[in-house]
Amino acid sequence: MNIKRTNDKKGWLIPYLLGLDSLFFKRWAYWTKICISDQLLPDPTPLIGFQPSYIYKERQVSRNLRRCLDYTRSVANPLAAFVDWLLWGLNQGETFPPISAKEDDFWYRTFNLGLFYTEPADHWSELASEYMGRNNPAGFFATPGSVVEMIVRMTFGSDPKHEHKIMSVCDPCCGTGGMLLYASNYSLNLYGMDISHLLTKIARVNGFIYVPWLVYRPRHLSIFDRIKQPELEGPEVEQPMVELSAIEQPAVGELELPTGVKIPRCNICGDDQHSFLMDIQTGHQLTVSHGLLTVDNPDLSRNLITRKLRPENISCAKCFNKLRKEGP
Repeated sequence: MNIKRTNDKKGWLIPYLLGLDSLFFKRWAYWTKICISDQLLPDPTPLIGFQPSYIYKERQVSRNLRRCLDYTRSVANPLAAFVDWLLWGLNQGETFPPISAKEDDFWYRTFNLGLFYTEPADHWSELASEYMGRNNPAGFFATPGSVVEMIVRMTFGSDPKHEHKIMSVCDPCCGTGGMLLYASNYSLNLYGMDISHLLTKIARVNGFIYVPWLVYRPRHLSIFDRIKQPELEGPEVEQPMVELSAIEQPAVGELELPTGVKIPRCNICGDDQHSFLMDIQTGHQLTVSHGLLTVDNPDLSRNLITRKLRPENISCAKCFNKLRKEGP
């Protein structure tokens, strides 16, 4: 039998990915239009009816993935090798995984990307818990899909709307990305991080299949960096959108009282009586790749209370809530 190799065909899965997406969800075409125009489209975000993987009676995706993983004998961690193999096919990664030619051939002939589109779900969470070992050193325990859906619905408070598109969503323990899949029906501004590099790779695979805005964001894109200027006194007029970088002074400054005490003051709305939001630096070392943040060597021993709080680390809660309600 002629052995099929993919080690010299980096990105070979991309044509299949785009072809299948154009038949089912059309999310890559939708996101591409946004990236080219650098504008939010008036059209609603293409929705995907994600379900918990166990809902599907056939469980075709799960059986297909297990068949691929059970065949592997040459590496200590079949899941890690298989995920790297998929990312190589998606034009990611620097090196091809250390698998044999027969394993490469078997995966090439056996893996069926199309099944993911007939059973949309986070099919990797169960496999990750199983193949990462009985002791589960990364502490990965996937949240059930039904619970994830409930959390996302409660967070956004309604069915998907246009104003949800720019709202940022960050899952600090994203695992295989299940929370971000459900949130993708609402937001185009998604981020995830996890202490396990393998789990962020799996989340990236999920992103390529279901959520292109999770894995690809060109540097020139500015749709998430714009804010509305506050309403001016006098007749109501529509205020233009301005870039954050165009603001000449910090959004929040310091106001010194006669007693010598300094308090935060919003330079946009002039309010010094309302609440302010703090951004606290944690000292984590982060690696950013394709919208996913991986925590490498987290240092939790620092005393955050002793950190100096600077105006640039504070946001006005009043302006933030107003912006969130008004949307783009």
